[in-house]
Amino acid sequence: MATSAWEALRAGERYGLRVAAFNATTSSAPVFCRETAALLWGLWTVGMPPKVHIAMDYRGGRSWNDIRVHAGDESMGLVQFGGLLATDKLRTTLELISTLPFMYAVAVCDSAQRPPGRGKLPVEPGPDTEPRWTHDEPMGAPLSVEELEAGAAGLPSQAKRNRALGIIGLSSPLSGSAGESLSRAKMHVAGFSAPELQHPFNLRDGSTALVDFWFPALRIAGEFDGEGKYLRSDWGKGLDVAQRVLAEKKRENAIRAQRVTFARWDWKELMAPGVLESILREAGLRPELRRRTSLQK
Repeated sequence: MATSAWEALRAGERYGLRVAAFNATTSSAPVFCRETAALLWGLWTVGMPPKVHIAMDYRGGRSWNDIRVHAGDESMGLVQFGGLLATDKLRTTLELISTLPFMYAVAVCDSAQRPPGRGKLPVEPGPDTEPRWTHDEPMGAPLSVEELEAGAAGLPSQAKRNRALGIIGLSSPLSGSAGESLSRAKMHVAGFSAPELQHPFNLRDGSTALVDFWFPALRIAGEFDGEGKYLRSDWGKGLDVAQRVLAEKKRENAIRAQRVTFARWDWKELMAPGVLESILREAGLRPELRRRTSLQK
C-alpha cells in the first residue's frame, strides 16, 4: 500500500489488513486466537494488539516478526469469520482471562456475557461473515456464567482454573463499556465495596437515568466518561458536542437533587496510577481492609 493510503486508515483497519495479509500468504489456514480472535468477537480489549496471535498444536512453534505463536489445539473450538479461521468465543475468552492482567481480564469476561442491543438478535459468524475489527455490538450469543465455569474446569493447570473462576465470579454482563469494567476492577483491587451497576433514577421530567456505579450506603454515584459520550456522531441523538455537555449537566443536576454525590473520571484519570482511587476518596468512599491476592495481578 502507498504510505498515504495506510496512514489514512483507522487502527482497526490497519490491524485487519495485517491479519488478512498473513492469512493470504501462509501455506495452510492459520488459526487466529487470543487478542486477535477477541477483536473478531467484539470482546473488550484496550487498543490494538501489537502482534497477530495464532495457535499451533505443537510446542515447537516460535514467534517471528509481528506474529505471536501460542501452543494450542488447531482443530477444536474453531469458527469461520469469512475467510479467517479463529478460536470460538468460549475458548477465546478462557484463554484471555486465564493469562491477561487482572483488570483487562475482567473487561474481556464482562464483554463475553454482553447481549446484543435491545431488540436485536445475536449475529453468528460463518463463511459469509465479513470480519470486523471494531464493534459496537458483540458477535455471537452471550456466554453464560455456567458455560464459562464449565469451560474453566477444563483449563490445563490448577492455577489457570483458579484464576479463571475468580475472574468469572467478579464479572458482570451489566458493565456498559471496557472503561467501566476496568474501573470496577480497579475499585476491587483498591478495596472499595462492590457498587451496583446501571442503577436507575427517576427524574423530575418523568424520564429515567442510569448511573454506571451506585454506592447506596453513602448515596454516591460514579460515572466513567468515555469519549464516545461526547464525540461520536452516532451516540449523540443528533446533538452537537456543546448540546451533549449541557444535556449531561442537566441530567447530573437532576440526580444530585435527590441527595446524591457524584464522582466522575475519564480514560486519562482511569489509567493514571492512584487517580481513580483519589477521586473516589474525595467523593466520600473509603476502602475496606483486605489482603491483595494473586488474582488481582
